[in-house]
Amino acid sequence: MLMDPTLGRVIERWRDGDRDAFEEVVDRYGLQLLRTARLILRDQALAEDAIQETFLKAWQRIGSLRDEDPGPWLTRIAMNESISTYRRRHRFQALTERFGRLGGGKVEVSTEARLDLAQALDRLTAEQRAAVALHYYQDLSVEDTARLLKVPVDTMKSRLKTALRRLRELTGSDEALA
Repeated sequence: MLMDPTLGRVIERWRDGDRDAFEEVVDRYGLQLLRTARLILRDQALAEDAIQETFLKAWQRIGSLRDEDPGPWLTRIAMNESISTYRRRHRFQALTERFGRLGGGKVEVSTEARLDLAQALDRLTAEQRAAVALHYYQDLSVEDTARLLKVPVDTMKSRLKTALRRLRELTGSDEALA
């Protein structure tokens, strides 16, 4: 998508190293990216760190931005950074659960102990949370979500279906995200 001329001038100034122009971009996109990172990471401090890293990478890679709206480009960087942050943080936990050291295994969820949606989101994989955040919270199409996450559309459909099924199971609701 082509960007408006005013934003185009800001991006050109940013390419030339203008910190004020970069700050304009941060002001314009920062909150939206932070919300997305927070949905994936489920931790405010980690989300803020991921978005700081996102803008650092964007500053370093401004040359790779084509003459288009930087929103999708920044979102892609933020999504990748959020997923990487999640994986780094949960690597040890995942390994120990995989080898049964924390008593992993299937967790039964009784009707008395149904989880609310926020807790249920915590139980999804980072990739599933990214898909849910983009598709349901940012209201992107399945195709746009797949393109941003660089996966085939059929993979995205499957990921969303699995995430919804899991959310319904965890919340005891047929209405999760409906």
